[in-house]
Amino acid sequence: MLHTEFVNNPSAEELWNLSKESVEQPLKAIYQFFDAYGLGVPHERLWQMLKLTLSSEEVNDWNQVQRENCIHFYEMLLALIKSNYVLFLKMRK
Repeated sequence: MLHTEFVNNPSAEELWNLSKESVEQPLKAIYQFFDAYGLGVPHERLWQMLKLTLSSEEVNDWNQVQRENCIHFYEMLLALIKSNYVLFLKMRK
């Protein structure tokens, strides 16, 4: 499910989750993340999180849409990580 309304009109709750540093220096977070983890570690950890989530007993109560949303979120987050890694490599040059 796409939530473009969050991007076009962020709620006060979403803005509350942003630190002053993330607003003023968003690229710093990219540097810190990939300097610490590279690309392989986040990819593997995200995969492990998805496997553990889908294999837990609590998931038995999820319907098909909830499981599909979980996988879609995984795919989108992985694409975001990879795209940020490309930006990181370009910024490091």
